Amino acid sequence: MATTLKQRRRPSSPAGYGFTQLSYGRRLLLLACIFVAMMVLAGSASTLAASFYPPGSRECLIATSVLQNIIGFCGTALLTSIFVSTSPLIMLGMRGRITARALLGVLLMFAAGLPMLNQVTWWNTQMHLPAFMHQVEAVMRQMEESALSATSTMLDSKTIGGLIVNIIVIGVFTGFSEELCFRGAIQRVIASGAGVNRHMAVWLAAVIFSLLHFQFFGFLPRVLLGAFFGYLLLWTGSIYVSAAAHALNNSLYVLLHWLQLRGDVPENVDSFGVTIHGFPAYACVSLALLICMLVGLRRYFFSSSAS
Repeated sequence: MATTLKQRRRPSSPAGYGFTQLSYGRRLLLLACIFVAMMVLAGSASTLAASFYPPGSRECLIATSVLQNIIGFCGTALLTSIFVSTSPLIMLGMRGRITARALLGVLLMFAAGLPMLNQVTWWNTQMHLPAFMHQVEAVMRQMEESALSATSTMLDSKTIGGLIVNIIVIGVFTGFSEELCFRGAIQRVIASGAGVNRHMAVWLAAVIFSLLHFQFFGFLPRVLLGAFFGYLLLWTGSIYVSAAAHALNNSLYVLLHWLQLRGDVPENVDSFGVTIHGFPAYACVSLALLICMLVGLRRYFFSSSAS
């Protein structure tokens, strides 16, 4: 019996994440079941929390976000890692480090890629489904508007205190929780199968990440961001690097919205680099800069920081 248990717990992953002898299909099924169960639990907790606040209020939405992050995302990641790995913290990338050089690389790549990402975002908002699917498109646009309305309500504060709360909840905490779940758990479980290409795992996790936001007209830029976060984990071995990048992206959005509410920046500042008519020159230059940085400086900024 002891021998059998020992064999079952022997790490089977060449990546060194301590995956158990549980089959690849069962790992994926277990991950899916845990995710659904934790999101249902988070939904139930949010319903209970909503009884303490006016429905649809900023306070209610913030409480719901916190519970979804703790139970839904962090809970899924931690439970999955405990069941499928003998080294949960290593699997999730929580034994890695974050360096000033990695943070600088993230900042430079965001700056270089912003016009390209804004252009893709604009293209995505202009997409239309075939005419015979107009009812589906109408539902999708209604879901998009509902999500944007909820986000606007959460961000509806002009005070310094409101800005700080939003950066902590929407920026930092959401960024870390989603990275722990989608990159630390989902991406690495997908990549744990024998012969599964690690690049495929990055992009599949990014697609799942974008799909589960249920915003079709923001699908493409979210896939690109998800892939970038996934590669940060792949390159550095540290969930803290991808979480910092995710938190930076969210926090910049929060800060920009706050400045717009106060009238300190124009409403169209978030369309920087977007070409509506003609050749998207800014986006092309942005993409070229990003590729050059990835080819020439990626190893300098994002060498493995796993311990």
